[in-house]
Amino acid sequence: MYVTSPVGIFENSEIVLPRFVEAETAKHWHFRTAEAGHRLFCEGDDAKYIYEIVEGVVRTSKLLFDGRRQILSFGYPGDLVGLSHDCFYHSDCEAVCDVKLRVHHKNACNTSIETEPEFGKKLLKFAAAEVNNMQEHFIMLGRKSATEKVASFLAALLDRVGEKDRSRTCFDLPMCRSDIADFLGLTIETISRTLTRLRADGVIELPKKHRVCVRNPAILRALAERE
Repeated sequence: MYVTSPVGIFENSEIVLPRFVEAETAKHWHFRTAEAGHRLFCEGDDAKYIYEIVEGVVRTSKLLFDGRRQILSFGYPGDLVGLSHDCFYHSDCEAVCDVKLRVHHKNACNTSIETEPEFGKKLLKFAAAEVNNMQEHFIMLGRKSATEKVASFLAALLDRVGEKDRSRTCFDLPMCRSDIADFLGLTIETISRTLTRLRADGVIELPKKHRVCVRNPAILRALAERE
């Protein structure tokens, strides 16, 4: 979450299970897919499940009383969404693009460490990582400039999903500009201007609408800390 390194809570999501354990496994989790824009859950819904992202990207968000939206996080493969301490979801969650999910049939509110120690330990590890990621996100929202915010966002994606392409490192940007703006606490115009400036300065390339190539990672990371 928060576009950071995955915690690695549940490993080997793509393992094909033998038939004799399929029935038992089905009691605990199942795979499902969702198209872009599909809402997985809404704030206030019963938190019956935890969703593990296997493929694609999701976003969690909250709406303010006046209709403004704050995107809380982007979930990438290896991340979990929907963790709840009181069996209610506390944000909305939607698929940014087509996604594949592993749906766990339980949540933190109805899991006992005494009877399910391994699952409970994994949830605790995830929750601890979420607190740390949340603190980093608060610092970015409260203290960083627009350029620092956009550079931090791109640097996080570079580290998380970047793929080497000759002298560049490239990654897809499935979310729209308004999603990025609502995540960083900026306007769409500021996002566009900052990306254009980074491209003009030779830090990044924008070969396609939803594709970014970083030409100079060192400069991008330096910009993430200071202008």
